[in-house]
Amino acid sequence: MKILSVSTATNHLSVALNEDQQVIVEKNERDERNHSEHLDPLIDEILKENKLTLKDIDRFAVAIGPGSYTGLRIGITTVKMFASILDKEVVGISTLQALAKGVAGDALVIAGLDARNDNYFAGGYKSGDIPENVIPDGHYNIDALIKAIQEYAAENEVKKIVFVGSGLEKQDEKIKALNIPYEYGDDDQNVIHAGLIGKLAVSATPIDPDKLLPRYLRRTQAEVDWHKKTGKPFEPDSHYVEEV
Repeated sequence: MKILSVSTATNHLSVALNEDQQVIVEKNERDERNHSEHLDPLIDEILKENKLTLKDIDRFAVAIGPGSYTGLRIGITTVKMFASILDKEVVGISTLQALAKGVAGDALVIAGLDARNDNYFAGGYKSGDIPENVIPDGHYNIDALIKAIQEYAAENEVKKIVFVGSGLEKQDEKIKALNIPYEYGDDDQNVIHAGLIGKLAVSATPIDPDKLLPRYLRRTQAEVDWHKKTGKPFEPDSHYVEEV
């Protein structure tokens, strides 16, 4: 099964072609923010270099969040369009699960993206071929995240914790107080790889492209302001957690 995978969730752009669990090619651009301009050319490069067209792709996969509001919509809209027009399968993969997939060995993986002011989009995963989400993906203040890790560790044998993503090193004093061996991911582990999204996509369940939605995990300020002004309920067009 040929899978074309995309991540536009952060300032790291990643596109990959997989043949089932094998990554045929992955192309990355780091520290770029104009994904709308660069995504299509990267996809085109990969297809041409492998003598393929979009019609040859069996399944599309995309990081659905958490991540940049604008970035997520770019990637999701692109694969939804491809899947709809070509009548192909599409799957959405958690950004945090994709990060956790990059960690091998027996560990609790805390995947997190810096949301500023000591807040993180984060989740805890048991490492493995398909990382298992054991601390729910959410929008956490660092103290709440540390508490969630402590509660999980109290009920499960945690030999090592690996922190991957962005900004977690700033919390080293609080992490050290967990009294559990830990380490931080390297530069390669701390970015989202489309090839790993493709591997996770092999066993993921395809959905209707129209139902493929971003998982922001936090409402935009515009939505909060609109709700306060109108008093109308929020639209159920994404997955959120409580503001912190």
